[in-house]
Amino acid sequence: METHSGPSFFAAQGATSMISVEDLIRMAMPAQTSVVAGGSATGTEVSWATRPRPSAPAFDHLSGGELVLLTPQALASLDQRLTLDAAIRQLAGFGVAAIAFAGKASSSARLAADEAGIPLLQLPPDADLALLEREASHVIAERKRDAQRLGHDASRRLMEQAIGGESLADLAGTLAKMANLDVVIESRDGRLLAMTSPSGQVPTSSLIMPLLDHGRSSLVAWLGSVSSGSPADPPTAVLDWDERSRRVISPIIGRDGLLGNLSILLEGNTPGSSHTSLASRGAAACAVVMAREQAAAIARQELELNVLDEILDGALRSEVSLIQQARLLGHDLDNVHFAMAARLDRSGGPPGRQELFEATSIFEEALDRKAKPVLWRFRNNHAEIIWPVVAMEEATAIAQGLFAEIERRARFIAGIPVSMGVGGAHAGPAGIRQSHQEARQALTIGRRLHGPGKATWFSGLGIYRLLFAARDLPELRAFHDDALSVLIDYDQQHHAELVKTLGAFFSGRCGPKEAAALLGVHRNTVLYRLERVRELTGLDLDDAEVRLRLHLAFCSHVALYGEPAGTPNLRGRGSAA
Repeated sequence: METHSGPSFFAAQGATSMISVEDLIRMAMPAQTSVVAGGSATGTEVSWATRPRPSAPAFDHLSGGELVLLTPQALASLDQRLTLDAAIRQLAGFGVAAIAFAGKASSSARLAADEAGIPLLQLPPDADLALLEREASHVIAERKRDAQRLGHDASRRLMEQAIGGESLADLAGTLAKMANLDVVIESRDGRLLAMTSPSGQVPTSSLIMPLLDHGRSSLVAWLGSVSSGSPADPPTAVLDWDERSRRVISPIIGRDGLLGNLSILLEGNTPGSSHTSLASRGAAACAVVMAREQAAAIARQELELNVLDEILDGALRSEVSLIQQARLLGHDLDNVHFAMAARLDRSGGPPGRQELFEATSIFEEALDRKAKPVLWRFRNNHAEIIWPVVAMEEATAIAQGLFAEIERRARFIAGIPVSMGVGGAHAGPAGIRQSHQEARQALTIGRRLHGPGKATWFSGLGIYRLLFAARDLPELRAFHDDALSVLIDYDQQHHAELVKTLGAFFSGRCGPKEAAALLGVHRNTVLYRLERVRELTGLDLDDAEVRLRLHLAFCSHVALYGEPAGTPNLRGRGSAA
């Protein structure tokens, strides 16, 4: 981050919103005033000038940032034993900006001020503190009025830009020139939306992002606590930026909650009210821009959703007009696309309203970062995505990356695993519909085979592609019942887990030892159960043709009815974590 020596917007207008201890010494204190301790903090902003109350509690009216005026007589009237160094320590707890003392400050008082980091001003012994209080307060009030006027001017300029249709980058540029400091705008999920420096030399994102990620958890917690505030007057906070710098941050709040945040970066400076004012006013203007962009995105998404609904669900009235409408939105349906179908797999029932909102946001934010135009929709707890590609190899890499990101974030934010099915790559509207059907089949079979939280490729389903396509044929059900009905009935009556054991036997390449390991039982238990299968079915599992028949029947059971509860590791073909 760079430092900038030019004037800020406030300074260029002849004023700053903050008035420091140093300013008050120059503008309101007697000429003989000297700083005898805490000299490194004279740049601290002063909010008001005041004297202690004549009786205890003398300092309870303080709220922080004040210049406190003291005399030996005032301290003695409060408590004969109250020394200046003791008073300094008490005042440090109230967060005062500085202490002015009419008289000679002792070495212990100077030491206490240095330790507290509070400027200690030594005034002439005959200084009129009532007059100094009025003069200092007048200077502060005048400065605040000037700053308020200039703040309104800054707000007007920023809002004119926002309403005039300018971008976040334009607003960041204007704000950076006003503050003469670097400005960063982030989305609610931490993406860098804009960064501008008054020098024009913007640091690379690889340099900035690690700094933005510093303290992200505490920042997210604070943003969450203020996201229901006013979009027109958002609050501010001061956070560490790096070892030497800080940032004044303000949330960008929309109608439905947090849209992002804006930061003004300071190096080696104590943030003043001018910085907090600009950050808040800048965030309010950004809210207008982001709301406009959000509205445009929603309108575009509605048009894209109509196109997608017609491709996947509707009877095409005119394929030519559909292709033309899609091209106007930046989608060439004649090109090769592949489909992905995802499902929120919450245990114990469907996701709640808040979980669905969070999950929709996760998909939205992940797909917003796409390099190509993508068609997608989210309904109930399902998402369907159509993505343009050149070849299936590209589709595989895209699906793996998207699934890993969405599944990780859905677990972290909403606590829900995500399952996904991936179709093949095909051209034209008919090819898109084919890929969509493949993705839905892969999702359904993958959940039965592998459980929730996995991605399944249609191309890797093997025999299940054939069985799933034939699931409505009465011949498949008859084949399944002939082979397995006696075992299913026996399991229901005796809880013998014979079908489960048969599945483990085939998954373990017909090895009793491997099946036992998958089931977590002794090898002899597997052998006993397989013997019961022979007795009940009259089939010899040593016969290769019999094993093929039973294996196909077991796979048919998965395609028809879903995986039997607890059937062990059938993973491997067509799945990716």
